[in-house]
Amino acid sequence: MSSEVISTRAGSQKLWYLAVAVMVMAFDQYTKYWVSVKLREGDEIDIIRGFFKLSYTENPGIAFGMLNNGNVKWLLVTISVTAIMVVIYYMRRTPISNTLLLWSLALLAAGICGNLIDRFRLGRVIDFLLLYYKDYQWPVFNIADTAITIGAALMAIELFMSPQAERAPVAEPESPNVE
Repeated sequence: MSSEVISTRAGSQKLWYLAVAVMVMAFDQYTKYWVSVKLREGDEIDIIRGFFKLSYTENPGIAFGMLNNGNVKWLLVTISVTAIMVVIYYMRRTPISNTLLLWSLALLAAGICGNLIDRFRLGRVIDFLLLYYKDYQWPVFNIADTAITIGAALMAIELFMSPQAERAPVAEPESPNVE
């Protein structure tokens, strides 16, 4: 097979990962829309009593409520757009045989885009998933946050579990030949 045919096949196979990213992002946006229609700030719906509930929250900051005081909308939009460009760059350069890394990048792209849409449209992110047990409560999150977390975990697994032989060796600089 010619390299052009192989390149075209790999590109079309990578479209599958982008399609998955779009589906995850669409699911994230749908769930946020549904929650915003059904609940208002502070409303809650018990799903599994004592463990899981839907709890409408708007987060103007980043993960776990950090940077939530002050107007950082455009800074966070800029960071998100840059992150998406980096993810797409790496997705294009990743060999089609590296499925774990491609899944990771697709989930990262989906999550970043899902939260970016909220930031751009609303100036804040809608969070609604709440896990808790007795007095302990995990910070409220959303589907995009879940995709980012799973994507980052898969990337960590890929980085730490891939054999060293598969990684390109780092070339050491040559020392000048002084005679």
